[in-house]
Amino acid sequence: MPRRSSTSTPPAVTFRRPGAGWFLAIDGGVAALAVLGFHEGVYRRVRAVAPLPEQDQLRRLVGGTVAAHLVEAAGARRAARRRGLPPRDVRRWTRQTFVVGFPSLLALRRLPEGASGTLER
Repeated sequence: MPRRSSTSTPPAVTFRRPGAGWFLAIDGGVAALAVLGFHEGVYRRVRAVAPLPEQDQLRRLVGGTVAAHLVEAAGARRAARRRGLPPRDVRRWTRQTFVVGFPSLLALRRLPEGASGTLER
């Protein structure tokens, strides 16, 4: 394995994950919304103690959330390609943005144009 000289520049980072708190907050909220929207028993139990919109409205919110994340994922794919990222990283950004949404887009925006190289966790 070749050694890098002490003056060499490390490879650019091409993938970053938002903090775990973003995944927990966003995906946890979407999961709770989906359970309330599609599970009648859970919906009735929660509605007995807390005000909730009608269940069909919750289902529409789930659909809207999926649609918004699809649009964000398409934007991430386009932005990753514009930055010249390798195809593997373009796919990773697309998937991650579909799952967590805007925090992934913010992380992608922080990458320099033309970045290529390594993974940062």
